[in-house]
Amino acid sequence: QSAADGIAAEAVAHLRDLGFAAPVVSIAVVAAEPTATGADTVTVRFASDQSLEPGPVSAIASGGELSRLVLALTLAAGFADASTLAFDEIDTGIGGTTALAMGEKLHQLSRDRQVVCVTHLPQVAAFADRHLVVERIGTTASIRSLGDDSRVTELTRMLSGLSESVPGLDHARELLDHVRRG
Repeated sequence: QSAADGIAAEAVAHLRDLGFAAPVVSIAVVAAEPTATGADTVTVRFASDQSLEPGPVSAIASGGELSRLVLALTLAAGFADASTLAFDEIDTGIGGTTALAMGEKLHQLSRDRQVVCVTHLPQVAAFADRHLVVERIGTTASIRSLGDDSRVTELTRMLSGLSESVPGLDHARELLDHVRRG
């Protein structure tokens, strides 16, 4: 329970960086009948704001909240043992500074493992070591890897909706420069 309390407190700090003003996370560890998976029952309760009643994550968290909570708990626990982690819709309901913070945290997590992140935010995509674009036409999907020049063009499209926008190109380059400077 002591470790759980520390992980919950650190997860709250990560969640604040990820756009929650006053999140609540608690982890309860209760002794249970020993089984092949252990001798404790662990319950994570969550509220996106302290003014809300915390509840079981499965009943409370939206898709975007759940992804950010999983990211925060993974970081707080000292990283997962999994060699690959995947996040989908982790950028739901965020932007700007919060998106940059999320990109930084995902990049930090990717130092020791592969992280796959489906995102629509250029602030998150800019942190990728490898940027892939998924395109779907009807029932057919294709994936293509981007080189440096096409990555700037794609980030420009993500930023402005116009892949040839001069201000958008400048902004995409500025974003990539920010990420490279660390």
